[in-house]
Amino acid sequence: MKREDEMSIKILLNGKEEVLANEMSISELLKKKNIRPEAVTVELNEKIISRQDYQSILLKEEDTLEFVFFMGGGIVADREQCATPVRRSA
Repeated sequence: MKREDEMSIKILLNGKEEVLANEMSISELLKKKNIRPEAVTVELNEKIISRQDYQSILLKEEDTLEFVFFMGGGIVADREQCATPVRRSA
């Protein structure tokens, strides 16, 4: 019988070590982290993974994952709140 610490899986996620309690798919990890699959691109061991493969790929010991999020731009409603005013000397 395996000890609990032997069942855990260590991965590198966005440059930080993370310990998973057990084997899981990319899809399960995204769900655990409350990340919508359509909002992220996943790189596993330096290869971009297709969203259709998230469910079938199981993470293994020492896998390296990068979650890349895409952010949209927006319009600033009040520029004075976002920018430091320039003070000119007389």
